Amino acid sequence: MPAPLTRRPETKSFSIEDLLDRVRRGEVRIPDFQRPLRWTAEDVRDLLDSVYRGYPIGTLLFWRRDAPAANVSFGPVRIDAPSTSQGLWAVDGQQRVTALAGVLLHPAYGDDAGRDDFHLYFDLETEELHPPPETGAPPPHWLPMNEVLDSESLLHWLNRYPDREAHPEHLRAAIRLGKAIREYQVPAYVVDTADEKVLRIIFKRLNTAGRPLTDEEVFNALYVGSRSLSLESVTQGLRELGFGNIPESLLLRAVLAVRGLDFTRGYQEQLNQDDELTETVRRTDRALRDAIVFLKRDAFIPHLKLLPAPENSLVLLTRFFQLHPEPSPRSRELLSRWFWRHIVFGGWELKPPEALQVFAAIRSDEERSLQTLLAQVPPPLIRWWMETGLPVMPHATVRPPLVLRIAMLSLQPRHLLTGAVLDPAELLEQKGEGFQLLLLPDDERWRTQRAQDRRTVRRLMEGTFNYLFHPPVEGRSLLQVLEAQPPPSEELLHSHGLTAEALESLRRNDGAFLALRQAVLEPVLRQFMEARTRWDESDRPSLQSMIIDDDED
Repeated sequence: MPAPLTRRPETKSFSIEDLLDRVRRGEVRIPDFQRPLRWTAEDVRDLLDSVYRGYPIGTLLFWRRDAPAANVSFGPVRIDAPSTSQGLWAVDGQQRVTALAGVLLHPAYGDDAGRDDFHLYFDLETEELHPPPETGAPPPHWLPMNEVLDSESLLHWLNRYPDREAHPEHLRAAIRLGKAIREYQVPAYVVDTADEKVLRIIFKRLNTAGRPLTDEEVFNALYVGSRSLSLESVTQGLRELGFGNIPESLLLRAVLAVRGLDFTRGYQEQLNQDDELTETVRRTDRALRDAIVFLKRDAFIPHLKLLPAPENSLVLLTRFFQLHPEPSPRSRELLSRWFWRHIVFGGWELKPPEALQVFAAIRSDEERSLQTLLAQVPPPLIRWWMETGLPVMPHATVRPPLVLRIAMLSLQPRHLLTGAVLDPAELLEQKGEGFQLLLLPDDERWRTQRAQDRRTVRRLMEGTFNYLFHPPVEGRSLLQVLEAQPPPSEELLHSHGLTAEALESLRRNDGAFLALRQAVLEPVLRQFMEARTRWDESDRPSLQSMIIDDDED
């Protein structure tokens, strides 16, 4: 057990002027076990901006103990620190102390000083912080931040400022800035202990305990700010559509797409701090609902578990329905063809440039958008579903089992005992995928075959031909249900891609069952894919869109 502290930590606050004075005197140090500096230039700018605006910047934790003479660095600032018995070792707050010291104590600006993450200027017109310009000198009304901490240095700069008489408000802004920076109070704990192990434990717990906020939680707090309309509340509401649980991360991508932003990148680098996205979230909710209804009704995708790469497919459909909430029947048909052709052509596993190319094709003109989208997925040279034998997809990320499982659902599978048509969405909502193995890998029905046949049957067993879409039957396996007397009706068997001959093969244990089922299901797959893609039919737009009004002649 770690030893308790013999003295309670001292609670105090440091003004930034006092804190950085201690840095200059060499009292503030960084322990060896501190993490390396990881802040970016944007992090540094945000911290100084928070100080200027009076925002909280967190609490520091110092360990007070002896500090030997050393050369200490805080970003570009180098301190020849003498030994002291009152050293303040930054157990938590290294990044903040370094940012404050690096900006406000920066040793040099100008052309010869180079550029680093601690070069900042204060725009006296807009009262915003900026890094140095990429080329050329900064504007004369940009105040270097290393002139701000010392009031004499600031007054000296203002005396040289060429626009002081024309813009007295600039002087007032500079004085407000200096006062805000110097007098800002940073809360801190100061711990006195001789046991470094205790400090290491404190450091670890401060930096690893608790659960960090997710991107979605930060997004809700910054850009929505309402529990009644958050990413979480939207995903919960979407569950009523019976399409599964839409992840908040996917919803966030859809929000960016609806906003017209790059949904393949994070939102932090694309949104401004003053953006308000409540209405965007509402529009995303409506468009996402329309996209889900389209998938279930027009594209024959009953559930999220059967949707390839939803982070692309569902997000892009949401963008389409946000721009075209009520597409014509012809547009819905063409959209379904495009969706399924993408499954065949690339499986929706799009790289960011590919996804953005599709995104760019979805514009405010409904007909032109669809024609552009369809042109992006030309017919493949070889249609795999027209070949004999096991189908092979041209894209490895979408396996034939997924497409074949969707095709199997087009047979409207029925319950083997009650005969009721199974609801795919209801069954897929349950744990698992709704598909159950018929023959297990150690089943004697294939182990007793010849070596060559065993390899063939194992390959079949690993595919969808060995699966049945059916809920579990209490006390019995599906194989036992199928072999029971009297056997299921021909109608029930057909709804699962089974025949009386295949059922008899199961009873005879002759090892031919999976091949017989393959012979039944492959035509189902071919017909399903032809019906979904319709590459042999015209993709012309609706007749209404080709009618030219007399006024347009």
